[in-house]
Amino acid sequence: MVSRSNEDERKRALVVLQQEISTCALCVAAGFIPEAHPIFRGGIQHRWMIIGQAPGAAAHLREVPYSGASGKTLKGWLVQAGFEEREFYERFYLTSVTKCFPGVSVGGKGDRMPSASEVALCAGHLDREIALVRPELVVTLGKLAASAVIGPAPLADVVGQMHEAERAGHRFKVIPLSHPSGVSRWLNDPENRARHARALALVSELREGYL
Repeated sequence: MVSRSNEDERKRALVVLQQEISTCALCVAAGFIPEAHPIFRGGIQHRWMIIGQAPGAAAHLREVPYSGASGKTLKGWLVQAGFEEREFYERFYLTSVTKCFPGVSVGGKGDRMPSASEVALCAGHLDREIALVRPELVVTLGKLAASAVIGPAPLADVVGQMHEAERAGHRFKVIPLSHPSGVSRWLNDPENRARHARALALVSELREGYL
């Protein structure tokens, strides 16, 4: 059993970490983005964590993660898995591999995928979030997030299965999902839609056991 003093210590440490993330400007200093607007949300009470690729373009205007079109899609998926929409912010610690909007992709269609250097600059933040929150389940969104948590692999090889992972000294279950972006074409393939449906069924099964 975790002692109350240990929980209080973790809570204080997470507040300090979140303050550090909120004022981080490493990617600005490195020239990757013009402005830093880190976006995340949650506390040590959250037993489940969602890790995406990066916040969307307008996330910092609302200061709430997954509040745009991609978030609406993601919430719809979780409703399919048995959650009520209000549970999204109640049940999940919400974060991403990189904490700031990376800019639009070349050609202007969709968001730019953060580079390996950007991922490396932000890796310590994610490590410490995982170490302090200690999630039992991590749901990843898209290839970059899945690779950051369980290792490089095509989405088709990992979606639809339960995985075990360890990061920052903490072990947890992982269920990868597709990226909920409207520009993603991964779910256009019927086989990928079937994989995604199996993944949501796994989330639903775990929901019954955990919540």
